[in-house]
Amino acid sequence: MIDAFSFKGYIEARNKAMIAMMADCGLRAMEIGGLLSENVKETTIQVNGKGGKERIVFISPALKRILIKFERLKKQNFINKYTASYYFLTYLGSDLSHNALDDEIKLAGKRTCIEGKRVSPHTFRHFYAVQCLLSGIDLYSLSRLNNRLSELSKLASYYYSAKEVTEFGTSCFNAVKER
Repeated sequence: MIDAFSFKGYIEARNKAMIAMMADCGLRAMEIGGLLSENVKETTIQVNGKGGKERIVFISPALKRILIKFERLKKQNFINKYTASYYFLTYLGSDLSHNALDDEIKLAGKRTCIEGKRVSPHTFRHFYAVQCLLSGIDLYSLSRLNNRLSELSKLASYYYSAKEVTEFGTSCFNAVKER
């Protein structure tokens, strides 16, 4: 879905950066909308999460490349204009609403021909959790990354989803290998 948007303009680049950040860092919709420019550093993002909890997430090299291009277009788009201090802005320079973020995610789903599946900002949290588990992270560490210490049972369901994905992938790989 990251490829549903390009770098042809500020809004396209913003949408690409938002989707990449949600997929790569597991941020909530409210965390994306409330992200301040000053909290996006060179290699980390300081996130003000649910319940006023702060956490630090790391920026991967792939995400960093997208953010550099986005920031360049943002700077060009808002040159000599007053803007809010938020990282992701509307085309007028104000903060982005939850509804606007949801609309952009649904647009990405349409552009990538995803039908019959829920496409929402929260879907990216599920994706992030499953990807972390597939890469070998344990449930406790994942709960710390997601500010979800009290919801280990929910994260356990991600673990079983990841296990099914892995088993499915292994069986597909073996079937192809046998041909």
